[in-house]
Amino acid sequence: MATDRDVLKVSSKKERYKVAYIPGDDSGFDVMEACMEVMEALNPPIDWVRADAGWCMWEKYGNTVPDETKEVLQNTDAALMAAITSKPGVKGFKSAILQMRQIFDLYINLRPAKSMPGVPSYRDDIDMVMFRENTEGLYSAVEWRPFPEELLSIHPNLERYRGKKELAASLRIYSYEGCERIIRAAFEYAKNTGRNKVTVVEKPNVIRATGGLFLDVAKEVCRDYPEVEWNMENVDATCMWLIKNPQNYEVVVTTNMFGDIVSDEASQLVGGMGVTASGNIGENYALMEPCHGSAPKYAGQYKLNPVAMLNAAGMLLNYLGLETYTETMEKAMFDVLKEGKVLTYDLLRDKGVADWETKASSTLDMAREIVKRL
Repeated sequence: MATDRDVLKVSSKKERYKVAYIPGDDSGFDVMEACMEVMEALNPPIDWVRADAGWCMWEKYGNTVPDETKEVLQNTDAALMAAITSKPGVKGFKSAILQMRQIFDLYINLRPAKSMPGVPSYRDDIDMVMFRENTEGLYSAVEWRPFPEELLSIHPNLERYRGKKELAASLRIYSYEGCERIIRAAFEYAKNTGRNKVTVVEKPNVIRATGGLFLDVAKEVCRDYPEVEWNMENVDATCMWLIKNPQNYEVVVTTNMFGDIVSDEASQLVGGMGVTASGNIGENYALMEPCHGSAPKYAGQYKLNPVAMLNAAGMLLNYLGLETYTETMEKAMFDVLKEGKVLTYDLLRDKGVADWETKASSTLDMAREIVKRL
């Protein structure tokens, strides 16, 4: 049934909040420094607490989320994290963000994709919000390499793999509860924000068990929201329609891996990963982050634009019920983007500015220009 609890908002309102900030890795430190300069000038009712996670902690402690970081997060209302570095093929390595999603049950990955003033995009009328299930499916770390031979007998279709040189397997497991809560969150959001349509994205015609469960739960949940139109699309069709008619999407809800892919595609339509942000949200905690990576080759050079990091901060402020601070920050940021005089190299390049390399401003220069407009 529909619920009065808005999971996209902090569960307990306060006069001041305690928020962890995590600089992450490499260029993550650069964009977080810029973001904190803007936050200091904006001055929301937040007490900031430093914590560390990512590859830098793996090198120091052999754990991307050390115990002291977990303790900080457990004693804060939310977290703001910059980009982190994850490296494949490292024995025992566990991604910091995947760990935090599991530890705090951050089952919603909220990915807005909206055309922004002054940022080149595919169309200027794109405004969609994607809900990606964040804790189950192929990213839940139920994997084997090598695959145990004794498990080949658990399903008849595994017999054809017997005798192969090497087998690896990653299980795609969904629960009814996991499907229900992410789908309900999407419908609740549509109802509460006046959006008229939810698109459920999966591949149940081929991945019949797990995709079928997700679709069946959607059919059940939608009965509680007769005012919200909904439809189901196969994920490959969604990838096509996002390019053809992205303006037709309002709210999209999908599973973990498919959501990872289609949300990145949606980001590219509105300017790329460098300007979009992501929220990891559960019943009692939230962690916001930029969509882009840590760009190790630019670490310490202050080359990345701070827009995605600031949009992540805006999502954090909205989660805490501090929307007026978000509006003030966005207005200043959009003014700088539209004016186009103090921008980083990537934004100038994407605008087609001649001599963008020599005209580029630094991450901090752009942040400080935003501060002047607050």
